[in-house]
Amino acid sequence: MVLPSKMPQLADLDLLLSVEDYGSVGKAAQAHSLSQPAASIRLSAMERRLGIRLLERSPTGSKLTENGRMLAKYARNVMHAARELLEFGSGTSLSEAQRLRLAGSPGIAENLIPEWLSRGGAAFSEVRVEVQTGKVESLRELVRAGHVDLAFVDGWCESGGLVPMQSREDMVVQNICEDRLAVVVGTGHPWATRRGVVTTQELADAPLVVRERGSAIREFTEDLLGGTRGPRNYLEFPSSEAIKHALVGGQRVAVLNVSTVRSELADGRLHWVPLDCDMPAKPIYAAWSTSEPLSAHARELVEIAAKKGSPLPPVDGVSSLGSNVIAEANAAKTMYVHSSSMETMT
Repeated sequence: MVLPSKMPQLADLDLLLSVEDYGSVGKAAQAHSLSQPAASIRLSAMERRLGIRLLERSPTGSKLTENGRMLAKYARNVMHAARELLEFGSGTSLSEAQRLRLAGSPGIAENLIPEWLSRGGAAFSEVRVEVQTGKVESLRELVRAGHVDLAFVDGWCESGGLVPMQSREDMVVQNICEDRLAVVVGTGHPWATRRGVVTTQELADAPLVVRERGSAIREFTEDLLGGTRGPRNYLEFPSSEAIKHALVGGQRVAVLNVSTVRSELADGRLHWVPLDCDMPAKPIYAAWSTSEPLSAHARELVEIAAKKGSPLPPVDGVSSLGSNVIAEANAAKTMYVHSSSMETMT
């Protein structure tokens, strides 16, 4: 069989999948060690070869068209087969007992899965672990298609930011812990040593650093400030890591999930600021297919995650910040509620 000239390259299909996962050509380019212009040129060239429009581009991000989503569905199967072919060709194919394929929401993949694996110590020393990331529907599709053994889903990736994970007959789900949102500032910000709480109006008036439009945390932040009046002076970034860099040593404020700022809170680079209203919590789930039992390594990782979760770092020096901050800090110590119960979604 001679492949037609318009057949997409594997690397271009992989890039398209990253755009779907991240919702941004720039962030997908970064993941592939490309410049944004180079990534855009490759995607545009693939559109021309196929004769269809794959992306809807806007200043706030990119999303796949209906044709793009259909191509992405086929592309995931192609990439999975390509990885298996590469293993076979290199003679490095591993048994399922030696390989652990994971997926997670971006914050979990970057901040929690590495910690859970390290806590497993020698248990994972002889295992090749592969971690993918993406939005919640992409993670579910990976589980359903059998392309990953186990996925960890952040409730904040759900549509609207406040919708619980929907039941599905083809998945088993276990609650791991709960994550919260928090207002955070850098060491040099006046709120870092302020006594008492900050009001929602003050937060609305502050120069903010926010996630891109369409992200659940961005939607929550806008809902939180929707009833206030004040300037919308903000920086917008497509990742929590970029937001943290913008906060450290600066005068800006952000709303982030606590699991992504634990190390910065622990070493004092960022400070948790109590707000005059309750900040919601969202669950983190482990999910896997009902059609295949978990491997021993996957089961062990679930147990480690459920046991250890993601506890907050100790909050030092709260006594100097007033009774309201002390109460907030004490409440924070119990923010993660662990559950060892397992349920099959029906």
